[in-house]
Amino acid sequence: MSLAVPRGVVWSRDAQAQIDREMVTRSTNKLTTYFPDCAPTCRPDSLQHRHHVTETGQQRYCRSLYPKHVAFMAASAEHREIGIIAGNRTGKSDLGAYILTVHMTGLYPEWWTGRRFDKPVSVWAAGDTGKTTRNIIQRKLLGDVGQPMGTGFIPRHLIVGEPRRKTGVTDAYEMIWVRHVPTGLMSVADLKSYDQRREGFQGTSQDVIWLDEEPPEDVYSECLLRTTATGPFQGGIMLLTFTPLQGRTPLVRQFLSEAVRP
Repeated sequence: MSLAVPRGVVWSRDAQAQIDREMVTRSTNKLTTYFPDCAPTCRPDSLQHRHHVTETGQQRYCRSLYPKHVAFMAASAEHREIGIIAGNRTGKSDLGAYILTVHMTGLYPEWWTGRRFDKPVSVWAAGDTGKTTRNIIQRKLLGDVGQPMGTGFIPRHLIVGEPRRKTGVTDAYEMIWVRHVPTGLMSVADLKSYDQRREGFQGTSQDVIWLDEEPPEDVYSECLLRTTATGPFQGGIMLLTFTPLQGRTPLVRQFLSEAVRP
């Protein structure tokens, strides 16, 4: 799709090509390609991938294929602590990055039934170490290290300025500013790691905290405190995505004993 050129404006082919590339980038961003409606060629009642393809045979990752992912997102409407405890390679980190991006940008899809914020949000996202936070969380949000930003879930045109770099970890960022589309203001994401220990999680209240992989008990307790004072009534959200590699820890038992299963 091309943009119309006003009369009297000299428009070069290079400028038009740049705009066309930008339009393609915005239309194919990960945020817009995850959890789509079924196409006319799909069978919405089927959980078989072979029943969700285009007319040319291309695979579609329709929302109806992921009922547990959708139930997880919807759970935040009623629950402050939500966790998806699952095996490796099941899309846990993708799901966490998708949810975080939706809250930061305010671009809630029409089918969204989970918690909504009507303002810019302050969020934390944390992994085991500074390197794993860079390699997993940062990569999911911004794109691969060494590649142009915007190939992750956060659309490039909504990343405000240059993210603040993290000292001590090559190519890592610690702060990202994101345009909140409905208000035009900025959301902010602080990337952390468990090796900062509990002291690194003290401080201000947060609207959303995403912990990717199981945190130490004291880190989890500190994060939970950060979500109690935000918002007029409901407070913030604790979002956990992890594989229970340590077995039935107190945190795992807490979720299993109090779980609301779809």
